[in-house]
This record gives sequence, structure tokens and C-alpha cells, in this order.
Amino acid sequence: MRLRLNFSSSVLLVILFTCLPSVGQPSDTLIVSATPVGNLNRVINADTLAGAESAHIYLLAPNAVIDTIYFVTEEIRTKNLMLVGKTNPVTGHPPLIAPFINEDNSSPDNIAVTIDNGYIHFKNLYLLGTRFDGLQLTSQCVSARDGCRLIMENCVFENFGSTGTANILNTWNAIGSDIFISNCLFRNNQSDIPQNPGMNWAGPGVFAIDTMIIKNSTFFVFGGNVVGSGSSIGYLEFDHNTIFMQTKSSPFSMRQMHNARITNNIFYSVYSSGLDSMHAFCAPGLSSNFCGQPAILMLDSLYEDLEGDPYYLTEAERKIEAVNNAYFWPQTIRDNFDILNSDPKYQIVGGKIYAPVWVATPPGTEAILTDRDSWPGIDIYTNNDNIDPGFDAALVQTASDNMAGFVRHIWENGGNGAGAKPFVYLSDPIYVFAVVAENWAEMQGYPVRENLRYTNPALLTAGTDGLPLGDLNWFPEKMPTQSPLQPFNFRLEQNYPNPFNSTTIIKYQLGSVGTQHAVSLLLVNLSVYNLLGEKVATLVNKYQQAGRYSVTFDASHLASGIYFYRMQAGHSSQTKKMILLR
Repeated sequence: MRLRLNFSSSVLLVILFTCLPSVGQPSDTLIVSATPVGNLNRVINADTLAGAESAHIYLLAPNAVIDTIYFVTEEIRTKNLMLVGKTNPVTGHPPLIAPFINEDNSSPDNIAVTIDNGYIHFKNLYLLGTRFDGLQLTSQCVSARDGCRLIMENCVFENFGSTGTANILNTWNAIGSDIFISNCLFRNNQSDIPQNPGMNWAGPGVFAIDTMIIKNSTFFVFGGNVVGSGSSIGYLEFDHNTIFMQTKSSPFSMRQMHNARITNNIFYSVYSSGLDSMHAFCAPGLSSNFCGQPAILMLDSLYEDLEGDPYYLTEAERKIEAVNNAYFWPQTIRDNFDILNSDPKYQIVGGKIYAPVWVATPPGTEAILTDRDSWPGIDIYTNNDNIDPGFDAALVQTASDNMAGFVRHIWENGGNGAGAKPFVYLSDPIYVFAVVAENWAEMQGYPVRENLRYTNPALLTAGTDGLPLGDLNWFPEKMPTQSPLQPFNFRLEQNYPNPFNSTTIIKYQLGSVGTQHAVSLLLVNLSVYNLLGEKVATLVNKYQQAGRYSVTFDASHLASGIYFYRMQAGHSSQTKKMILLR
């Protein structure tokens, strides 16, 4: 059943604040059928073309007998979208979204694209980037514009990537984006060019990413970086994640990282290809993202343009907390570097191949790692251990053999890995879930065959919170029971002073209903309306964490009278009255 609320018709010429428009309230809740092919993109795009401005929730309903597959014939283009999948009660699988092969043999380049500073929220979905003929033409899953917000929750992203610079969540050329990821699995995302695709590459632009938070997620047999930036990211938080077998590039290609918290993660065989000497030890000061020995953390002193307008960053103010992490390279991968350096055919790109380490800097900037007077906010050595987690031995051997072979192939062929991508446990191209273990739900809660639950007792309580390192989805008994994106309980205070002349202060408090281990973020909107129900100011419109906040409302441009300010957080709202007196 569809419920439509017309925003404009709700703005009545009355004094009662109860008739104010419902800010942020979804105007549509629609269950979308998977048939005919392309129905999902046609329904959503039709709403967008009709000029819908408010958030839409589309529920993808399961077929109780077979798994539901939604084929998209063209990319979904929308301003605000929440797409929620309903788990099949018979098979236990979420609905799958995959690119369709059109009559002209084309397929969409993206699953969805945000427009006009909008947001996309995917929840409980299985997203497949490869067509059923095996071609990878869907290089991105979601692309976004300036000021966008991408929220990915309980989703699986599999087989995205193509030749070229592919980003699963693509914010290239976008400014001021926010990305929040929780309880997601990025699986078998690898292209012929081994550093692609990445999960995200931000830039160019001033603070291309304002905030990126990734929690309780897994990157399994991954191509390039998890996040990279040629300029700067305002804040990065990477907590309780597992990276298992990454080919090339540092997980964080952010040599100019300046505000980050990297905690409680497992980095297993990342940068498995190593780096050739031509790129590893280039002259300091160059802008290449590959200066210095390959490492999980690659840091550099600040570029000159980051020290001036608009950043005004200083070395002393950099805050990088990388603590309580585990990293390890299995014997097969370590032996592979000896093989690579024993035969010249593997060194045609740039000579000797160097193996990765925990942290490195370009030549001449090593003081970043040791000089705490100049860099007091950098902590990269506390409880970061080279230790084997003890993953399933058969899985490790299979994945290591595939990865080692792929690495030899790319170095022998000038960096091109065509025809040798190290996919492990590929799904059947026609019956997508055909090879999934029957007990996957009991094993780890994902519709995949691999299980990254490990056995090393030293890591089972090694987190800053006393919990196991890595993605807690592999330890469901340790996972918080609350959804990490559940609504806040909040309190909106009366403005002060009231009545007021020109300016007044509005305070509010957000109290998380989740736990300290969850991503506690919600879209908060605080707006001011006149007696006619017309919006005269938007004071807050962004995602915020639990805490106390204060904003100043400058009404110097408004006439004396009664006004109302309304705060919306999720589906809850509060409204209060204030009086402006000249």
C-alpha cells in the first residue's frame, strides 16, 4: 500500500503549529515488484521526474518460494532514496539487485545516482555488479554529487569493478560528502587493473569527504584501497572491520591523513602485490600516492597547499589514532615475494618488489613515525600486532594460492591482471545463490560461503572495548542488539532568550539508543517557520552523533512576530514557539 503526503497542501494558512509541514517525513512507502524487468528503476525514476523532494522508502518484497532478483535496465536517479530489502522467509536471503543486459547489449554504469545534494540509504540488499554473461560493466554501485550522504547498512556488494578507475561508492568530483557504512560485506570486488576498484576515492576538492565512518564491515578479496583521497578528508573512522586478501594499494591511500581513528581492525594480507622499487622509493615531495614502502598506513608531511586557505592544517594538530589492530601476511604470500624477486620476468615494471609493512613514510619524512614533539597527536604503535588471527586453514590456503598466482600474473604482464582475477567461491552466474552453504545464517549471517570467524584467543578480547578484533558479524554473540542506525531519543530545549531581539540560542540533546560499538548517526533537521507555515530558515540539516548541540538563530532579517522551530530526527519531531520582538 502506498501512502502519499502532499507537502505543499499541508502548508495551511493557520496559526496552529500542528499544521506545520512534517520536515523529513517520508512521503512515500511503496512495495516494488521485481517484474517486469526494470520495474525498480522505472518506478523510482518516475517519482523523481514528477518532482518529488522528500524522502522515499521503497520496500523490496521477497518471493517466498524463490529468491527475488531485481534487474535494473538503467541507473536509478533520485534526490532522496531509502531502499530496504525484506529477507526471504523461506531461503533467508535478501533481494538481489543486478544489472540487466539490454537489447543493444548495454547495461547501466551505476545502480543509483544521487542528484541535487540528496542522499541514498540502502539496507538489507545484495548488490551484484557483474552481468550474467560475466562482463563487469557496472563499475560503480552508487555515484553521488556535492553534499551527498550515502548510508549503507546490512548490504553485500559483490563483483563490482571494470578496467579504469572504478569506485563502488563513487564521490569523485563531489564536495562535502558523507559516507556511513555498517554491517556490510564487500566481496570479490576486483578488476583487471589490480588497484581498482576501490570502495571510495574522494576528490578533488576542499574536504571532498566531510565524514566517513565504517564499522563492522568486511572487505573480502578486494582490489584497491578502501578509501583514498588526493586532497583531504575531514574525518575518517574505521572501527571493527576485517580486510581479508587485498591486492594492491594501501587500504587508506591518504598520505595527507590528518583526522582519523583506526581501531579494532584486522588487516589480513593487504597490499599482497607489494610495490615495485620505481614507485616505492621515489623522491620526497612528489604527489604520487605510492611514495614510500608499501604499507597499511602510508603517511607523509602535509603538502604546502593544505597549510593555507581553506584548510589551515598544521603538523601539530594532526590527530591519527591507529591502535588495537592486528595485521598478518600468510606464508604463501610472504614466499611469493621471494619468487617475484628471483625471476626477472616478474620485475618488468620497476625492478625489485618490496613487501608491505605496518606503517611507512616517503624517504626524508621518517620523523613522522618517531618525533612526538612535532606530531603529538599521532599514535600508530599502541597495541598494533603482527599476529595470525587463525582463520579457517582451507579458506586461507585457497585464497592465498589464488592471490599469489594473480600477483605473479600482474607483475609478469606489466600490471595487467586480465584473466586471472583471484575470485574465491564465485556464485553461479544464473542461480546466484546456488553455491551458498545451507547453514550460512547460522554460521555468520551473510549469504556467502566464507566464514571469517577466527580462533586466536589473543585477539578475541583485544579490542579497545574488550571485544574481538575485526568485523563482529563473524561473532554474532558479541554484536550489539540494536541497529546502528536506529533513531535517537532527543530533547529540544526552549530557545533563550525568549522573547528575543535579533538573535537567540536553541539547544538540543541527542541520546543514542544504540551502544558504543554501533554507528550512532541520524539525519537531523532543525528549521524555523512563520505563522503561515512557510520555512524561513534551516539551522541544521546533517547527520549527527549523540551529544549536546547549540545553534544560534539570527532573525535580524525577519519581522517581529511569532515563529515556530521544529526539530526532526528520523520519524520523531518536536516543535516549540518563540517570539521575535524588535
